[in-house]
Amino acid sequence: MIYIICYDIKYECVNDPKAAKRLNSVSRILQNYGLRRQRSIFECILEKERLQALKQELQAVIDRKKDSIRIYPMCEKCLKLTIVQGAGEIIEIKEYEIA
Repeated sequence: MIYIICYDIKYECVNDPKAAKRLNSVSRILQNYGLRRQRSIFECILEKERLQALKQELQAVIDRKKDSIRIYPMCEKCLKLTIVQGAGEIIEIKEYEIA
């Protein structure tokens, strides 16, 4: 299934080193699982087990009282209705057959 994952890391001030570290960690983790579509938005094709692993990794680095991560599942029907304006492409689910 495809998931749209968005995050927001709260900075206490402009030069907040702890927030910067969390931001970099979340970004790095998500880059291992999917494609960056905007600064804090990723598209990820994940099976259930990989989604659970991703959630655990993210939970380990965020500040649950300040930061937020939203994970939106996208069914194939909804994915086909996706509209992209400007630069970018729509992710496709390709089925593979093992011979």
